[in-house]
Amino acid sequence: MKRYTVLAYDFDARANILNQEIGDNWKPHIKEMWQRNKHQVIEGLAAEYGSIGLHEKVKNFRAIGAMPISLIAFHNKFFHQARSAFVVGAYYPALTAFCALGERVLNHLVLLFRDDFKETKEYKKVYRKDSFDNWDLAIDTLESWGIVLPAAAQTFRLLRDLRNKTLHFNPDTDANDCAIVVCPQCYSLNEIPVILLRYADYTGGGSWRGKRQS
Repeated sequence: MKRYTVLAYDFDARANILNQEIGDNWKPHIKEMWQRNKHQVIEGLAAEYGSIGLHEKVKNFRAIGAMPISLIAFHNKFFHQARSAFVVGAYYPALTAFCALGERVLNHLVLLFRDDFKETKEYKKVYRKDSFDNWDLAIDTLESWGIVLPAAAQTFRLLRDLRNKTLHFNPDTDANDCAIVVCPQCYSLNEIPVILLRYADYTGGGSWRGKRQS
């Protein structure tokens, strides 16, 4: 009797297909296969996002890159929505969504892990609150606990700075939304599912509880 494991995760690697350069030295049938694959992806994007302005939508889809493997969890719905907004050229709504998602992830991580760190000095700063809008407090706390690694903490800090620069009133945003939003800090949100994946069983049977790192 065969046994199958159902893996509860989500990903979208179509951007990798579009970003793959077809080598001049590739065999003809390999080139043809890749050209056909690219064409099929573009047809799918036209069906998903509409054919009007398709060239720019494909450009944006390539720019934001592949959506990494991610748990089927509370963040996925909003992550899809933020990426879709970016693809169709709704840059400011995309930025707003990415920033809101970043804050939601920080809140979820603090609330889910804080009871495992009751003996730490950081716990005294977060145990009474049900939500956190102070990004520095959340990031520093999670980094101190070892929940968020230094590279991930830096990603969140870059997003924090981008959020403060663009979501707080800034007249330059009115006429320069594309230049502000189309930047590496925005794409860095692709790393969030990877951060979350580290702390859960992606077969779907695990809980969102972690263990304190010694």
